[in-house]
Amino acid sequence: MALKKMLQRFTATVSELDRENLRTFCLAVPGAVPIGDAHPRDEVKVVGEISSVRIVPRVDGSPWLEATLTDGTGSLVAMWTGRKRIAGIRPGQRLVLIGRGSPTGPGGRLVIYNPRYELLG
Repeated sequence: MALKKMLQRFTATVSELDRENLRTFCLAVPGAVPIGDAHPRDEVKVVGEISSVRIVPRVDGSPWLEATLTDGTGSLVAMWTGRKRIAGIRPGQRLVLIGRGSPTGPGGRLVIYNPRYELLG
């Protein structure tokens, strides 16, 4: 069995290995739910890595900061209203998000508005 696992690691692409390492890291955080298992309207605690950050301009007011979080099982969008920047929120940063999901994202993706967050090292 160990030989089979070693061969899989040698034949896997770098992105597959990165995704597996991220999934292992995220599952090690107590109380965290994989993003792929998070449901709309439920209060969830998820852990992941920010893959992209953008500022969404709003016609009727101040812009929103949007961060896409992934954990190897899926992705979700965290949106902070009225913010252009939050210290530490940048691509590659790992963090814990806590909030209630809404299924209003692009393609039905889960969105958490104004989540509580904790930056991880």
